[in-house]
Amino acid sequence: MSHYCENCGRTKDDKEFYVSRNIEKYPPDGRLNMCKDCLTMFVDNWDPKTYLSILEQIDVPYIKEEWDKLLEKYGQYPEKMTGTTILGRYLSKMKLKQWS
Repeated sequence: MSHYCENCGRTKDDKEFYVSRNIEKYPPDGRLNMCKDCLTMFVDNWDPKTYLSILEQIDVPYIKEEWDKLLEKYGQYPEKMTGTTILGRYLSKMKLKQWS
C-alpha cells in the first residue's frame, strides 16, 4: 500500500511513514501525513526541541535516559548520522511491551 506525503507531494510506500497510536487524529491507519524523510529533515539528535514534537505526534513518550543510551551507542560519528538514526531506533525500542 502507499500513502501521500502532504509536504513533498509524493506518494510513497506505507513503510516510509511513521505510525501513531492516535488513530482518531490520523485516520484510518494512524500513518502521519508526512513521510519519514520530510518529518526528520531537521532533526538534530542532540537537540530535543527538534524531535519532541515528532514523538508527540506519534504518541510515544520521551524518556531521556533511553534516548541518551541510544545516542551513546550510535552517535560516535555525528557526520554519518541522519534525522532517523536515533529516532528510528528509539521508536522501535518504545514499541516493546515494557514501554507500552
